[in-house]
Amino acid sequence: MRKIFVLAFLFFIAPNTVFSAWFKVFAINSGDLFIDTDSIVRDENTIYFNQLVNYKTKQPNGMLSLKVFSEIDCSNLKIRDLDYETYGKTMGNGQNFYKGKPNKKWKSPKEGTSIHFLNKVLCDRIVK
Repeated sequence: MRKIFVLAFLFFIAPNTVFSAWFKVFAINSGDLFIDTDSIVRDENTIYFNQLVNYKTKQPNGMLSLKVFSEIDCSNLKIRDLDYETYGKTMGNGQNFYKGKPNKKWKSPKEGTSIHFLNKVLCDRIVK
């Protein structure tokens, strides 16, 4: 029974957590933004992906990293967060201590900002 559990972990759970391809998109004074290149999926005019923020200092709530599952509407480059997790260690390590649901309202990033640029690149370069 133990061997079955170990095999199940290696084939189903570990690939989703251990082998994520985090790519650093940019760095600012407060932290670094990464996207999980293995998570990017296009469905018609919508892009779904995971991103991770590594903070340089512990935030007031004890968080050092934040994983976010996001959706981009490529017709207008709006973005919204569908789910997120907060961690007390960098790179999404440690126990997720977030409890609740994110606000799923669409945000319109201003042209010239890094998030607007990222949305545009993902919508222009990711094909189905």
